[in-house]
Amino acid sequence: MSPREFRQAYASDERLFTGRFFPDGPLRLNDESHVGVLLLVPGAPESRAEVFSYLYRRLVSPHKGGLSRFWRSHMAAWLRARIAARYLTWQYDAIGGGKAINQFHREQAHMLQGLMDRSDLGRASVYLASPFGSPDIAAAAEKMEKDGVTHVVLLPLFPQYAAETSGRSFAEWESLMRQGIVAARPTVAVRQFATHEGYIEALNDRVDQGLQRFPRHVRSQVQLVFAAHGSTTQQHGGVPDPYCCLSHHTVEALMQRRGHDLAHMLAFVRPDSWGGNLAGDVPARFRELAANGHRAALVVPVDHVTEQFDTAYLLDVRMREVAEDVGISHYQVVNGLNCHPLFMETLLDLVRAPLGRRTEPLPGLDCLASCPRPEWDVEPESRCAACPFGVRGPVNDKRRRSVASGDGFTVPHVRPTRRQVNSPASSDAK
Repeated sequence: MSPREFRQAYASDERLFTGRFFPDGPLRLNDESHVGVLLLVPGAPESRAEVFSYLYRRLVSPHKGGLSRFWRSHMAAWLRARIAARYLTWQYDAIGGGKAINQFHREQAHMLQGLMDRSDLGRASVYLASPFGSPDIAAAAEKMEKDGVTHVVLLPLFPQYAAETSGRSFAEWESLMRQGIVAARPTVAVRQFATHEGYIEALNDRVDQGLQRFPRHVRSQVQLVFAAHGSTTQQHGGVPDPYCCLSHHTVEALMQRRGHDLAHMLAFVRPDSWGGNLAGDVPARFRELAANGHRAALVVPVDHVTEQFDTAYLLDVRMREVAEDVGISHYQVVNGLNCHPLFMETLLDLVRAPLGRRTEPLPGLDCLASCPRPEWDVEPESRCAACPFGVRGPVNDKRRRSVASGDGFTVPHVRPTRRQVNSPASSDAK
């Protein structure tokens, strides 16, 4: 399905934001059932020739108005992808190439298959697919057909639900079913695992490993910079994208697990930042950290579980250069979760839920009623400036003002003594 066809079919579909393309489960299985677990992953171009098409599909948005707006977003995405492709193709080998990144996904699938084979889930097989290219989603469907799959579990490896990742993946699968490319089978979906205990434990372990790379005498002064790729969005009908809120949930759950031991902030790296340039806000925020006495920063990506093709170079090389230029002498990026044993057990638990093998259901997407920032659930005008509802208003003495920043990389002020994670400014909310 081309981006234009996808846009025409789903631009006004609220399910992009709710994720309710498919039920949560449980599936009704019998002794003859064969469950296909489809891991929906970011993927990566397998060759340099695929870089442009991959970036274009990542950049073009499925949910911004009618056909005229599609052409505007199409041209903007085409130009940005063309520019970024030139730059990232030069750096293709430096970031490991697409094959190396996809290998992480293949290893995850292989390990999950082994865990399922040793569990009580019955006959089940794992497949890989990406809505942005390789691994191809139609090829995965064809393999399921050959293997005799009777039931499907869609499991996005995106911790926080977002319209442009998990939502697009679900819509792509549904569109293939409509076209008859995918056989109609009982299908359920896991929509997010932003605060799953196993995921938080695995992420916390990666943070601990990252801290070990710093000299002992600076570890207690390390600033945690949580990085979320993309930005908040809002459908023209007013349905919020839960991505921003769920990202805050992940940060809050992790910092609670750590006892709020280090200063931290949440930053959004927007798609315009792909390529050779970083937005002007990055140096300013790192200068601010340096001015406040911070000389060490640990970047923690929270929106993906393996290295991603389009952010590996940005986070590990370009941001390092900026940090060192402003006086942050110690800079590290945590490793992806990849095949971390705790995370693999989390994936097994996520599969068990829609199959009716979990005693409690997984959390839904009703996060806005229980945001970790208490002011979000009081009055609309008191919500954070990056709230998907897009409403700003006065801030009383009990609430600190969000810091407005320019396009690109947005970082909020956070007091180490508070348990809230402040949000990026309204310039990132759409």
